[in-house]
Amino acid sequence: MTPDAAPIVIFDGDCGLCNGFVAWLIRHDPDGHFLITGSAGDVGAAALDAMGLERALAASTLAVATSSGPLVRTDAVAGVLRELGAPWRWGAAMTVAPRGLRDRVYDAIARRRPRRPAEYPACGTPPPALVRTWRERLATIQDVRALRD
Repeated sequence: MTPDAAPIVIFDGDCGLCNGFVAWLIRHDPDGHFLITGSAGDVGAAALDAMGLERALAASTLAVATSSGPLVRTDAVAGVLRELGAPWRWGAAMTVAPRGLRDRVYDAIARRRPRRPAEYPACGTPPPALVRTWRERLATIQDVRALRD
């Protein structure tokens, strides 16, 4: 795997919470460290496959494909926060808590997240102010291959 390949955040494009997280990430990652992809598309499926993750996982779990392997649930959140500027990177300190405990909290939030139909305008599409940047950050199959090479 190429150590300098950009990490790819794989998210559920039909989830308002997930889309909100990605919009937040784009706003707080001005250097474009992370690429993004929805889990339902070809690139998302390829990234999950490349990381050896079940495709169904991303329907309820944030995943980050990295050159050193996958990050899921709170490890994914902490991995993202760690790469951002202060004060956000301080949130990565959550990893001092046992993974089982923090992932139970993550799973409880995931079970209660609002689900909207795919045609709901806020889901699967970026906020109008972020459309250009969102599209620039979309991962490609070549980006997934760079993680595997």
